[in-house]
Amino acid sequence: MRFLLILLLPAVALAGEPAYDCAGKTRFVHRGAQSTTPADERRSYRIDGGRLDGLACERGEQEISCHGLTPQQAYRRVVIDRERGTVSDTLEMPTSMLIFEGRCK
Repeated sequence: MRFLLILLLPAVALAGEPAYDCAGKTRFVHRGAQSTTPADERRSYRIDGGRLDGLACERGEQEISCHGLTPQQAYRRVVIDRERGTVSDTLEMPTSMLIFEGRCK
């Protein structure tokens, strides 16, 4: 019985991770040029098994940080500040960046 509880405990802890629905602005920045006018956008984030869209996540007391390479070899970093209810999602490519910043529920 105790062995079964040890096996199930990590799964129970991860199952309680809420989803985050966020509204904010996305802008495109090309290195050496002005960025685009920020556009309104909505995004949803759900951490499943310690991962977000295949990115490894670290969970602190105040924030969740996920980062790594996408399948297209771009570097992506997502930081969700649970205390402030904000998100920053940055996708870095060799010559440009796509940045989403918003508030979450």
